[in-house]
Amino acid sequence: MKRALFVGFWLLLLGVALADRPAWMTSAETITPTDLQAHLEFIASDALEGRDTPSRGLDLAGMYIVSHLKRWGLKPGGENGTYYQTLTIRTDRVNLESSVVRIGEQTFRYGEGFVARAVPLSLTAQPVYVGYGWTNHAQSIDPYKGLDVRDKVLVVLGGFPRPVAQLGLERAEAEGWISPEENALRRGARAILRIDPVLMERLDRQSRMWARRRVVEELERDEPAIPVLIPSRKLLDALCQGEEVGAEELVQRVQSGEAGEPFAFRANKRLQIELAVETTREYARNVIAIVEGRDPALKNEYVVVGAHLDHVGIGTPRQPGEDVIFNGADDDGSGTVALLEMAEAFAHGARPRRSVLFIWHVGEEKGLWGSRLFTEKPTVPLQNIIAQVNIDMIGRSRSPGDQNPRNADLSAPDEIYVIGPKLASPELGKILEQVNHQYLRLHLNPRYDDPNDPERLYYRSDHYSYARKGIPVIFFFSGLHEDYHRPSDHVDKIDFEKMAKVTRTVFGLVWTLAEQETRPARVKVAQ
Repeated sequence: MKRALFVGFWLLLLGVALADRPAWMTSAETITPTDLQAHLEFIASDALEGRDTPSRGLDLAGMYIVSHLKRWGLKPGGENGTYYQTLTIRTDRVNLESSVVRIGEQTFRYGEGFVARAVPLSLTAQPVYVGYGWTNHAQSIDPYKGLDVRDKVLVVLGGFPRPVAQLGLERAEAEGWISPEENALRRGARAILRIDPVLMERLDRQSRMWARRRVVEELERDEPAIPVLIPSRKLLDALCQGEEVGAEELVQRVQSGEAGEPFAFRANKRLQIELAVETTREYARNVIAIVEGRDPALKNEYVVVGAHLDHVGIGTPRQPGEDVIFNGADDDGSGTVALLEMAEAFAHGARPRRSVLFIWHVGEEKGLWGSRLFTEKPTVPLQNIIAQVNIDMIGRSRSPGDQNPRNADLSAPDEIYVIGPKLASPELGKILEQVNHQYLRLHLNPRYDDPNDPERLYYRSDHYSYARKGIPVIFFFSGLHEDYHRPSDHVDKIDFEKMAKVTRTVFGLVWTLAEQETRPARVKVAQ
């Protein structure tokens, strides 16, 4: 009898404890180290060839994720009722043999006499010198005043006017400074010849960088790109022959920072420019899925949780048998599979009031391409997104006794770096602390959540595209290490126990954000 009473008492206590336990915890605990590892062994396998953007391996990774999303019943969140949002990646390559600049009887070839961005151009035009080419109407600074630059070639000094250099580009533009490229577009100029003494000395190296241009067409401005050329010293000498201002004086103006007076070159002086460019197109796709909220009104608001699906592809072997596949198990295979496990847990468990949108961005390694596309051309109303949670590299831990200085900044097995609350989104930080305190009690390290962080990690991953739109963000990260962006970023180095704890904690944060009555305050975009 006493034993029965004793057992009944403890069962009653257990029932009370379970009754106080948030509903999301049961779902969170379906996220396991074993499942995370099973997914990652495929995502970070050699078969996916490093998941470059674009590539066959990246396409296969996306198909793998979509096959699971369909099986679990998640709603497609992409374009036209699909799970995908397509990026059109256009590659423009300069045809080196056909690209020349002529001045009178002299011909200058690409890579020797000049270099240029891969923007097609066939033009014969008079050059016009406009100093640095920057304007500021509020300050009555206009080097174009009195000059006709329509259908002409702007000759500008390399670098920036002192006020622009002191302010920085973003602040300068906010204070009314307009770049030479923008001025060229507005005033009808056809090309820019930029005098840059440093690049003049290394045209061969610069030609390798500029001869190929890759852009996401969906992110391009509607205005045509302005071709920008860097002349060799010989081309500049030919350009200035017979002019009152010689090549040496223009070079000295760059070095002194004194632009001098604008002027038109002689009326009969002509630059003949032929830039032949060959174009190809490839495609990559964000993967997007939605778990709808249960509240009829709030289900039209979203918590977005994301990771980047891509990595950096395949390198060039320096010796036979060398491993050159950058598998990206941690970067960001860890975030990719954490997101997949969270999607399954949300699909099969209790649903919060708001909807949760899962997005696997592509092109993060190329310059946040996928997240920029989604925030510029969202598949749900951007104003309905209440927060974005980013998971990028959560799979590594610092091992006891590890003396490698490149691993010194790895977090411990019970620790994760959290970036965003102090810089932009304090409410998300408070909610995370509450979730963490009532659940796994990880050490939440704010080390990189600092405007003076030398690594500037806040600006380097996909959450930043959302923050720029005023959306509250938070970013989970386990630290840089010796295998970062190397072929040695393999699955066998992942701490799956830690990954499971972090993923469960992120799950709790997302669920709580989607459940709460109010939405977090917007980010001040200036931050």
